Amino acid sequence: MLDHTVRRIRHILDNYKPSTSQLKTSTSAAVALILQPREKDLHLLFIHRAHNPQDPWSGHMAFPGGRKNPGDDDLCETIHRETKEEVGIDLALHGEYLGRMAELQAMSHGRPIDMTIVPFVYLISSEVKIKPAPVEVQDTIWVPLEFLQQDQGQCREQSSIPDGKTCVPALVYGGKTIWGLTYQMLREFLKLIAKG
Repeated sequence: MLDHTVRRIRHILDNYKPSTSQLKTSTSAAVALILQPREKDLHLLFIHRAHNPQDPWSGHMAFPGGRKNPGDDDLCETIHRETKEEVGIDLALHGEYLGRMAELQAMSHGRPIDMTIVPFVYLISSEVKIKPAPVEVQDTIWVPLEFLQQDQGQCREQSSIPDGKTCVPALVYGGKTIWGLTYQMLREFLKLIAKG
């Protein structure tokens, strides 16, 4: 069953051609949606970002990733570097690239910022262990794909939104609230793999 799910996701992403972005920004970033077979299901990795006043997404739940450095040849190099720095996974050695999704406009505090983000999807084996870097990641959580596919998102109050009263679509698992851009990328991924 798990092999069938992996083959289906691989096939969907292999045939998916994300639309070319018309977004014009000066900064690019990439995130990794990392799938791992665990306990008879695929699980998706989320990180709980460390608190940092310089980070517009400080303390949020996210996917591993970050901004493209001037020395990075492309966003694939960016995501390999960032994933290794944040969670200790060398995607070049231990990841199977499954595909990429459509580029998104980055948002912070409900407003667009001068950055686009490209989500990349990878599969790692069940033997690969993560080693979070405490300076960047305060916690990690693996969420079963079955749970994610059943959840339709709920409106939850978010104290980290400036007015503290805004109700946004979110998902809660293991005491962690996934919302904002991460939630948006997650929903797009789940919609895409539900089509196959």
